[in-house]
Amino acid sequence: VRRWAFVWCVLALARADDYTVKFLVHLDDERDGEFVVTVRESKAPIAAQRFRELVTSGFFNGCTFFRVLPGFIVQFGLTGNMTRQRDWDSKGFLRDERNIQHPDWNMRGTIAFANSGPNTRGTQVFVNYDDNHQLDSKGIVPFGRVVSGLSTLSSIYAGYRERPIQSLIRERGDAYVWSEFPRISYIRSAQQVAFVEE
Repeated sequence: VRRWAFVWCVLALARADDYTVKFLVHLDDERDGEFVVTVRESKAPIAAQRFRELVTSGFFNGCTFFRVLPGFIVQFGLTGNMTRQRDWDSKGFLRDERNIQHPDWNMRGTIAFANSGPNTRGTQVFVNYDDNHQLDSKGIVPFGRVVSGLSTLSSIYAGYRERPIQSLIRERGDAYVWSEFPRISYIRSAQQVAFVEE
């Protein structure tokens, strides 16, 4: 009995850092939508902690979907608030995850931090529109999964594809984004909600 009690306590502790986030999205002038992400700390503990910090600080509120490639990914996590972006950039990059087992990897609906090489994860994340196993060998480690609202993500405006230039979003912020890409979809709010099982 004591042994099973110990195992139960360990499992309970493992679940303590799992959490769920709901995103409210402005799709276009006539539609809003939402999607819900459940994060598993055991899948990528460093990423899970950073994502929670971004959510609770309000970082994602107002962020646009600046890279939308149907059949591949939808990416967000650069804010048009230049001061806020600089503050987060000053925190530095996350180191890569180590010794983590991932039976799902980059499957449809998983969410991961974008990178440009080893140990370069910052604030940008993406959701896989499809199974993208070619990303597995590039050190891209999903930390959660969309548990509802994939149809919302599929409805995000894709006409600009990856035309928004990331360096100009950093340098000119919302003034650049909204003058050049008036139809771009964006996040109204992101907040932690009651836990939703995958």
